[in-house]
Amino acid sequence: MGIGFTIDTPLKVAQYGMDSVISLVDDILLEKLRKMYSEKFDIPYQEITEKIDDFRAKRITSYLNLLSDLAEKKFEDLKQMTSKKGDELLAYIQMLPDNSNLKADFKKLTSKGFSFSEIKTWASQNLVMGAIDVNIMTKVDKDNYKKGEKLPVEYNDAHAALRGFAKSKLNSSVVLSAGMNHVYIAIWGSLTIFFQMKMET
Repeated sequence: MGIGFTIDTPLKVAQYGMDSVISLVDDILLEKLRKMYSEKFDIPYQEITEKIDDFRAKRITSYLNLLSDLAEKKFEDLKQMTSKKGDELLAYIQMLPDNSNLKADFKKLTSKGFSFSEIKTWASQNLVMGAIDVNIMTKVDKDNYKKGEKLPVEYNDAHAALRGFAKSKLNSSVVLSAGMNHVYIAIWGSLTIFFQMKMET
């Protein structure tokens, strides 16, 4: 499915426990969406322009962090059993297949009555937010330049995408696609950024 259909999918499905994968190929689109969602949810926004060092990675990190925060809020809101969110939770449970353990547990809980407090506790203990995974196209790894001078390989598109993901708050998976790029794959074993982030947290 194209990037336009999947770039903000987590905001639509993550609260229902569904994993999704978003493409990191277009940092310009990610920055535009970050601005749009920041304005929509009254979140302070500062543009990351191409004049900023390592702007591609920083755009990706900022967008993924925003997406994570908004998806997490939607998930937490779903678990809060107001009358409005109660209807949303019921609609979600009804969409689950009949052989779903979650659906069976919910039916058992509500078989003798409908208690908002009990359902709120149940939702908090049983609902799990879907993962926000990312896709990197390994062969979309063009060289980049600054003032006519070629930048080091770590500033190539796919390299910057990986760095942007690694520096984000996401704890999820990377899906590689678009064929095998041996040069790109070879550098993974020497990457220290994931270990650095783990030590810092």
